[in-house]
Amino acid sequence: MKHSRTLGAALLALALTSSTHAQTAPPPLDLKAVQGTAELFTAIRLGDAPGVRSALDRGADINRPNWINATPLDWAMLIDKPEMGRVLIEKGAKLDAGIYGTPLAMAILRGRESTALELLDRGAAKLSKRGDEATTLMLAAGYSTARVIERLPQGAAELAKQDIDGATALIYAARLGKTENVQRLLRSGAKVDQADSHGRTPLMYAAMNGFPTAVDALLRAKASPAIRDKESSTALHLVARYSGSAKIAERLVKAGAGVNGRDAFAKTPLGLAQERRESELTKVLRSAGARPEPVAPTPMARPAIQRSVAAMEKGMTRFLAQSSCASCHHQGLGLAVLGQAAQRGFKIDSSVLKGNLQRIGEMGEQSGDLLKLAMTDPKMNGVVPTSEIDDFTVVTSYLFWALDSNKVPANPGLGGMAQYVASQQQGAGNWSMTVHRGPMQESHQTITALQVLGMRRFLEKNPGDASLKKARAWFESAPTATIEDRAARLLGLRWSGGAARTMRVGATELTALQNPDGGWSGRKGAPSDALTTGLALYSLRVGAATPASDAVVRKAASYLLRHQDESGAWYMNKTVAPLNFYFDGGFPGGESQYISFAATGWATLALMETIRSPRTAKL
Repeated sequence: MKHSRTLGAALLALALTSSTHAQTAPPPLDLKAVQGTAELFTAIRLGDAPGVRSALDRGADINRPNWINATPLDWAMLIDKPEMGRVLIEKGAKLDAGIYGTPLAMAILRGRESTALELLDRGAAKLSKRGDEATTLMLAAGYSTARVIERLPQGAAELAKQDIDGATALIYAARLGKTENVQRLLRSGAKVDQADSHGRTPLMYAAMNGFPTAVDALLRAKASPAIRDKESSTALHLVARYSGSAKIAERLVKAGAGVNGRDAFAKTPLGLAQERRESELTKVLRSAGARPEPVAPTPMARPAIQRSVAAMEKGMTRFLAQSSCASCHHQGLGLAVLGQAAQRGFKIDSSVLKGNLQRIGEMGEQSGDLLKLAMTDPKMNGVVPTSEIDDFTVVTSYLFWALDSNKVPANPGLGGMAQYVASQQQGAGNWSMTVHRGPMQESHQTITALQVLGMRRFLEKNPGDASLKKARAWFESAPTATIEDRAARLLGLRWSGGAARTMRVGATELTALQNPDGGWSGRKGAPSDALTTGLALYSLRVGAATPASDAVVRKAASYLLRHQDESGAWYMNKTVAPLNFYFDGGFPGGESQYISFAATGWATLALMETIRSPRTAKL
């Protein structure tokens, strides 16, 4: 049986050719309305008040949602353009419209207290309905301030409400370490030990994600450290498994947490701390009377990779069944992992590859006619879905990577898509985004590096060469604010043909930022995490060609292997504001499962670069 790349390529060749049409034609688009909405969203994005008024005067509907069902006022609030919001409100924009929870919810998710308070003063609706059942109070608890919370309903019923995953407003605040919000909700009567669908309490979330002051506030309110979740873990188990915080462990022990209980995997807190080489935490637990545990050896890379691949396949299958989009995380990063794993001889489920490659084909089919229209008439540029919010190039960057990793051949449809994406390249040489939404959509370096692959593979030679030259020049001099920037820059330089000296300097700088535990941190002063570590390690191996035998590589691989869960996943806390509705996509991590999926993907890619393996796929 042939590897399903062949079938996937055939599907894409069919779905993305310039002559393909859907079997059942969709209803005709009102192109005038679409273009009017695009002009309005673009003017808001640019902060162009005259442009907003002009688009409305020419007939743009002030309350018409765009491709992702956001209204113009939602958009102004989400991208922190309050002055544009004022123009829209003066022109009649509704304060209670939108499926994402009203414009007030968007301002809250942006984290701008002053804008949220202004909307409340203008009479914005305080209650809202979202598909994930997250209330305005929950969103404010996690992403805004106590001053905003004070203006929202906080009766017993509201405080006890749970979202689709069972989380309360207090869990939202605790999960993100918003201590002031935790205290405000507790004063209002929030139930301190109310658990979510995983059996986890606010204390557990504050502890596992490393927020000692929030832990203190919850313990003062008599939160119980003895409660166990559905995997029989206590808050102390979760500290040992995830945050590794000795300070939080001390607080929990002082509050009466038991140190010798075992979770569903027969692990004690001490055993988990030792597995992860958390020396300070180990000392705390031993001093508290933890019984000796044998020290487990660091796991081997190959079985760890196979476990993570299986976990990702399960998540990709369920996500595909429940969503209608082609996503950066599952169809993009997920397919990149499976394609590269297949080339290295790991067992891959061909049906997962087939279904997810077909989803990308469906996206191309749906966009094909609009892409052609935009390319032939620059005035119609905004009719391409999500281009009006500067998001189309973000999605395609990951999808191009997925197709490249699965050896999908170039064809006219993909060439047309690459041509449109090339037209969106900035004058400086990079590709940009407007909405920054966590590690998957945060770094211009990452998006530009992945687009370089797309230009190399799918854009015809001469325009492609020019695009690569511009990108290479940008990579040579672009600033790097984060470790992700530095890591992705190495990939971009490698794939665009950058100077070897520049890559050597970049690799040295990235190596110098490695933490003593072998990992890298997503934010300055934060603990190491699997996503940043995976990206950094992958970039050192692929971008800088750092030898697998190098001590930096071995330390990073050891960090990843020590922190993988029994499920095959690597956990990472969700911090990005939830514009999209949460649903259970079948991957571990609850409401943090999508960022955990991304962390698992990067960790798996990195580990694959540290082993020797055959290049023959197994089915």
